[in-house]
Amino acid sequence: MNIFEKPILYIGPRNYSSWSMRPWLAMFWSGLDFDENLIDLDQEGYGKRQIKDVLAVSPTGTVPALKHGDLNIWDSLAICEYIEEICPKELWPIDANERAIARALTCEMHSGFSNMRNDFTHNIRRIIPTPPISEDAKIEIARLDYIFASQFEKYNGPFLFGEKPCIADAFYTPMAVRCRTYSLPLSGNAAKMRDNLLSSDGFLKWAELAQKEWQPFKSAPHDSVYE
Repeated sequence: MNIFEKPILYIGPRNYSSWSMRPWLAMFWSGLDFDENLIDLDQEGYGKRQIKDVLAVSPTGTVPALKHGDLNIWDSLAICEYIEEICPKELWPIDANERAIARALTCEMHSGFSNMRNDFTHNIRRIIPTPPISEDAKIEIARLDYIFASQFEKYNGPFLFGEKPCIADAFYTPMAVRCRTYSLPLSGNAAKMRDNLLSSDGFLKWAELAQKEWQPFKSAPHDSVYE
C-alpha cells in the first residue's frame, strides 16, 4: 500500500444507505483527504448482493467498501478502525474508560437494533407521522432512548462523548435519522441528543449531498417511503 494514495470510499445512495454514512462521517471528521465513489444500487442484483458494480469492490456484494492502494476493506466498522489508525485526528475518546464504552456502544449498534432497521427504513428526506411500532421495536427504541439520554446527561453534548465526534457518533447518527423520519417517541434529553447528531457538520454535509443526488429508488419493496 502506498500511504500517499488517497483512500477511496465506495458508498450507496446517501438518502438510503445508512451503512455508507457511518464510515463517511468518520472519514469526514478524521481530517484525512479521501475520494468517494457513489454506486447506484437500484439495478439488477439488488437485495441479493449480486450488483456487479458492488461485487467489483466488495466480496460481500455490499457497500460501504474502502480501497487504499492495494488494500480493500468491506465492513463499516473495520473501515472506521482502519481510518482511526492512519488519520491525523483521534476518532475514539482519549480516556481509556470512555474509549472502552464508546467501542461497546459502537459494537452494540453494529450488531443490534435489527427490528428498528427492518421496520424503519433509512430515509433522510422524509418525515412522517409515527407508524405502528412492534413490541420488539419498542424495546430497541427504549434502549436507544437510554443511550442518547444518559450520554447527553453525562457530557451535555454536542456528541455522545462531549465536544469531539467519534466513531460512536458516526454509528448512531443513522439511528437519529430514523427517529426523526418516523417521529419515534424519545424522552427530552434523548431528543436533544438526536437533534445534536443531526446538526453536526458532517451530517449536514451528507444530507446536503443526499438532496442533490436524490432519485427515486424503485427496486425496494417498501417504496412508499421513498417518494
